[in-house]
Amino acid sequence: MEFVPYHSGSAGPLTEAEPAFVESAPRPRAFLAAPVDKFYVKFRTGRFRPNHLITIRNSVDGWSQDIHGAYHNGEWVFFLEKARYRRGFSMKFVLDESAWMEGPDIALQAAGEHVFTEQNVSFAPTPPRYLHGYDNLRSDHNKRQQDAIPGNTDDSIDYDVIVIGSGMGGGILADALSDLGRRVLMLEAGSLLYPTHITNLPGDWSRMPSHHQVGHFINEPGSDFLFGVQMNFGGRSVFWSGLIPRMHAWETAPWPENVRTYLASAEGYARAEKLMRKQLTLGTFQNQLVAALRNAFPAYRVEDLPRSRHQPNLDQQGTLRNVIETSSGTFSTAALLLDSLAFHGSAGRDNLTINLNHLVTQIETSGGKAAAVVCQDLAGNQTRRYRAKRIVLSAGSLETPRIALRSGLTNAQHRIGIGLTDHPAFFSNSYELSAGSPWAGFENHAKVMMFHKQAASTLHPYNVELLINPKYWDVAHADDDVWRQQVGSDQRTMARLQFVMASALDDGNRIVHR
Repeated sequence: MEFVPYHSGSAGPLTEAEPAFVESAPRPRAFLAAPVDKFYVKFRTGRFRPNHLITIRNSVDGWSQDIHGAYHNGEWVFFLEKARYRRGFSMKFVLDESAWMEGPDIALQAAGEHVFTEQNVSFAPTPPRYLHGYDNLRSDHNKRQQDAIPGNTDDSIDYDVIVIGSGMGGGILADALSDLGRRVLMLEAGSLLYPTHITNLPGDWSRMPSHHQVGHFINEPGSDFLFGVQMNFGGRSVFWSGLIPRMHAWETAPWPENVRTYLASAEGYARAEKLMRKQLTLGTFQNQLVAALRNAFPAYRVEDLPRSRHQPNLDQQGTLRNVIETSSGTFSTAALLLDSLAFHGSAGRDNLTINLNHLVTQIETSGGKAAAVVCQDLAGNQTRRYRAKRIVLSAGSLETPRIALRSGLTNAQHRIGIGLTDHPAFFSNSYELSAGSPWAGFENHAKVMMFHKQAASTLHPYNVELLINPKYWDVAHADDDVWRQQVGSDQRTMARLQFVMASALDDGNRIVHR
């Protein structure tokens, strides 16, 4: 079996035809078109890195239209389709959508790589901008975003709580606190990418997570920590796999007792599963497979693989009730927060303010307590400072310790940034079921989880995930012809096993702010 570091996001192919970042365009979102043959224009620069913006204007698309690229590893990269520019074209770089590149137009052909540097590209002076070290961090400020998430930059307001980060932790907390009447300010470094989870959208969503990855760390020698960070409204919750298995007692044994007690209470797992719209059933085939596996493996617990997938018109037995509510699909905090902002009242926007494109650089303290947050407004191009009685850092496993360390914060155990871990998985090969198998069938699908009834940290410490026809993990096409082409053309029955292991905290894994 092959070892693959497993991350809690919706994983696409392990390799892609294009680099893992996407064009950064401040306009209403377009979903990813199918990849075609491209050539590349690159501008290597440190001086004009983000929060500056470099675009291209050219003779084919019109000299008034900006073509956007992405900043990655010290260079702006523009992916241009060969067919579109097959006759060649003239172009110029533009800085911050206002300052044209000095000198004559550049004539190019649609092939290979065209590399430019600061030695042959210059611009007229423009206002200075805060330069951050985040590859592919989008700082959009279009009308669509302004209408949906208005924000408020008044720094005279005293908030009850400031929440840093709009992902799974921060988004849920900010929504819950504002519902309880607390005045909440949420600060998010990124922009509005998608208003819901990607599997609720049309098209090929499998490539989206890697295209929106943000590079904001450097691996030390010997470290192979994988990229996979999303810094956008809703954070990783817009891209996650939707799996919501409860942790086993032996996994949480090292945790504080009050945390373990809370998770087991009605306010813990049960409340989270309700909020995240736990799926009720996959239907008859799933139920038959679960029953058969329970008989075949009596030492194991066998159940539906728990995941987020809203089925509001089914009861607990999977029976159709009155059809009243439309499914919201897979849960994301982007949808949760946008739903709140669309209405007034305590459950709406009355107590909730969300400022996007606010990159937090420091938490100020007073008398040993956090008192204010200093951040860079990447859209407004200025430094801002907000005050609150309580400040919650929920910016992800890497960004949270980075902000804390940069701010000089500490805890009693002096362990901020120490013990970074993930949940690794061992994948088997996929298997094709023979036509004679009782579980074969092109239109069959199941998602099953198994774990040993006597599992402990030293005995059977794993979960088993079994998928029948994994191509149906999340599939939806508005075009029947696309369904027949992409799904119906493969009549095989495939099965895949995945063993998810425990992963202890490792003090050798740590975040270092430089």
